[in-house]
Amino acid sequence: MSPTLWFILLCGIAFLMFALEVFIPDLILAAVGTACLIGACAMAFVAFSPQTAGWISALLIMGTFSGFIIWLIKMPDSAVGRKISLATALQSTEPAEGQISPLVGKTGTAETTLMPGGFARIDGKKMDVVCSQGFADTGSALVVVEVHGNRVVVKKTDGAVA
Repeated sequence: MSPTLWFILLCGIAFLMFALEVFIPDLILAAVGTACLIGACAMAFVAFSPQTAGWISALLIMGTFSGFIIWLIKMPDSAVGRKISLATALQSTEPAEGQISPLVGKTGTAETTLMPGGFARIDGKKMDVVCSQGFADTGSALVVVEVHGNRVVVKKTDGAVA
């Protein structure tokens, strides 16, 4: 096969790999595409005069980077971008600044021994909790005193669970 044909083939494979990377994001295809792009630049020096090959290689690399930047800007607003992107915003389960979590003050029972972590049933739901002071035996009455993200802090109470 002639060097010119190798140059065209490697350019085609490189851009095909870059296009497939959009749908199969694992960076392996991008790495193969980059290797093919470098191979195409090397084949340009075999197939063409050094000055022409230098211009072709520079344009090929600048075109690839420019295309990538344009893709980053335009892709999210395109029809394909809207189909493969998340359509709704994720909602935070954290209470807003200054608000108390709805779990604070709820009561429950320890399902395992809390030393200091374990499981408790609060409002009928099994939760991973941490005891604020010492430990609590299985079946102990608990009250939620703090919530930090997914960390639920409970305190052992003397009374019966409501």
